[in-house]
Amino acid sequence: MIIANHFKAFVQEKRKRLTRWILAHRIRARNPTLLCDPTAIWDYGYHDIEVIEIGKCVSVAAFVEVVVYRQTSHSTVPGLLILGDRSVLATGVNVRAAGGTISIGARSVLSQHTIAVAANHDIAGGAQHLHSAWSEDRTGVMVGENVWVGANCVLLPGTRIGDNSVVAAGSVVRGEIPAGELWGGVPASKIRSL
Repeated sequence: MIIANHFKAFVQEKRKRLTRWILAHRIRARNPTLLCDPTAIWDYGYHDIEVIEIGKCVSVAAFVEVVVYRQTSHSTVPGLLILGDRSVLATGVNVRAAGGTISIGARSVLSQHTIAVAANHDIAGGAQHLHSAWSEDRTGVMVGENVWVGANCVLLPGTRIGDNSVVAAGSVVRGEIPAGELWGGVPASKIRSL
């Protein structure tokens, strides 16, 4: 029995790795100018590749995880990912484009270990939070062009960042950041105009 369990675990791990390799290969084949580290994880429904739009010369660094699902059982809002020309997802970035749209504008950077989440769970007293439906009041993350989001930031659903803005490292953003401003903190607030 123990040998059978080991064999089953071995097969499951190999199947998972093969699936990840196939999904990543499909993204690279479809986007020949994409500069993507082989450790990046692309998690999407096999038929959902149409909801991933990648511009020219996009860079995806090591250990990035990108999750994109057109439909989920948690939300009626469709998922979509748009990465503009020359945008960058730095090491360890986590992008979760299910239950909303995540759009990263041209020449914009999500620095190391930043998280962008398109939808969040509804919270209700007495409910099982992990399996609850996702809120549809605030969805999606929109990052304009030439935006620099510092390391270890969290971009919550409903975030809108205007062109030419900067978000300081370690910030938590929810809501709107106008164009041409520096914001930082938890929660993020305006520091100055650029």
